[in-house]
Amino acid sequence: MDLLAEITAANRAKLRSSSGMRGALNKVGFNLGLSPAEQRAQERLGVIRRQLTTTYQIAVVSVKGGVGRTTTAAALGSTFADLRADRVVAIDANPDFGDLPTRTRPHPYGLTLRDLVQASNLEAFSAVQSFASINSSDLAVIASPWTTEAVQALSGQEYGTAVEILRRHYNLLLVDCGTGVLDSVTNAVLHTSNAVVVVTPASVGGVKGAVATLNWLNSHGLQHLVAKSVVAIVQQQRSKPIVDIEAIEKLFETAQRPTRLVPYDAHLAEGGEVDLRLLERETQLAFEELAAALAEGFPNYLAGAGDRGGWR
Repeated sequence: MDLLAEITAANRAKLRSSSGMRGALNKVGFNLGLSPAEQRAQERLGVIRRQLTTTYQIAVVSVKGGVGRTTTAAALGSTFADLRADRVVAIDANPDFGDLPTRTRPHPYGLTLRDLVQASNLEAFSAVQSFASINSSDLAVIASPWTTEAVQALSGQEYGTAVEILRRHYNLLLVDCGTGVLDSVTNAVLHTSNAVVVVTPASVGGVKGAVATLNWLNSHGLQHLVAKSVVAIVQQQRSKPIVDIEAIEKLFETAQRPTRLVPYDAHLAEGGEVDLRLLERETQLAFEELAAALAEGFPNYLAGAGDRGGWR
């Protein structure tokens, strides 16, 4: 086996750079490997594509409205769906003003999570998928039942029933929560999630809200979510933020919580459907890094696997 490994290593093909100066030189006969930036991109992609052997749920939360939570959920879900080979679904669990379909793609027939819960014969994936809209990144989206005519808000019981159905068919669930951590549906989301993204604008008030959210989770028996939390700092204005971004990052660093900065992007600021192809490269990279930070928390399916045998 050692000899076989040496033969494999000696004959392994080397990835060649296809961009920048290295790519230009390769086109005229050189054989230059990947640049450090390209190597980091390959490593990041490998982390995002880590295999899931059980359903994993990520809650996207903020205690203040208008901070970019739904936009973050849409772009992050699209990034996962675009780069992973398994099934990814985003769920609008905002009981008051569910706006996720506006940022992804509305269902052609207006079906919602409530319709999914009330349906029968949902054993086949195709039957469940029919209640979801699919955006340009192949992200499935389940809409909130909120409408201007609605008389009953989405409940925690409805969400629990829906997520039980979705867990049988999707590997990765991203949930866009409302601003009220005490309402029944957000409470149900948090108690069924494995990780959380806390979204905050680059402002003093936003950071206070993010800190309060983490403290609330910690004091209500959800320490495992705090341990798997990532803070997304959203820059909502084109101009330079008034507060020091590095100071915000250092604040959360003292609590050993990772942060990722989402820069201002004109496409996201439009308020319509998020299309990853229209984002600036810096913004694409920011969401890939956010996805990778969350994927690092995926359960390690190799842990304790032991010797499973192999070719002899």
